[in-house]
Amino acid sequence: MLLSLTKKFLFIANLKTASTAIERVLHGHCELRLTHSPFGKHQTFAEFAERFRWMMSLTNVEELFVFGVIRDPVDFVLSLYNSHKREQFKDNPRLYTGDMDFARFQAQWVPRNADQLKNQYLRFVSAEGRLITNLLISYAKLDEGLAMAAEKIGVPELTKLPRANTSPEGGAKRADLTKEQIDWIEQRFKRDREFIDRHADRLISV
Repeated sequence: MLLSLTKKFLFIANLKTASTAIERVLHGHCELRLTHSPFGKHQTFAEFAERFRWMMSLTNVEELFVFGVIRDPVDFVLSLYNSHKREQFKDNPRLYTGDMDFARFQAQWVPRNADQLKNQYLRFVSAEGRLITNLLISYAKLDEGLAMAAEKIGVPELTKLPRANTSPEGGAKRADLTKEQIDWIEQRFKRDREFIDRHADRLISV
């Protein structure tokens, strides 16, 4: 989560959507930088607005350019599964997936880490459920979306992201999942799918 009062933007960091790379480009322009998960990097907009009500009062929220990135549900879940195979998680059995096939991931990892498997759209709505982004970028159109955001906030470097926090090579792919596993993901993230279809990649001017 990044807030710039000078350039008037708010970036909402979703999981597994290039947020670390985006933060590395934008952090120097921001008065508030939450870039570590334990300190609220991935909190929802509603949580952020409540927690930092005093800071939000320093600017007209209606003048902020609010943006974030949302991912295809199947790709989102696969990326979480694959990324937690990294050696850095090996000493944390709750998070490590290196010794799990996807069926075991479903049965064991997901119940233990339900906070990471919540619907993505919840990050991009107000406490009343109203869409608050001016641009919700689908991960499949990341380059095009970041180009629009870069123009809006005046940070052309946003179009040239560094590589950061990538998943290990050789991870599971969509073709490796059974129809039942894909159906499970689609049902669990039904609202995300609807949200992407309705709102993603549409610029709402401020």
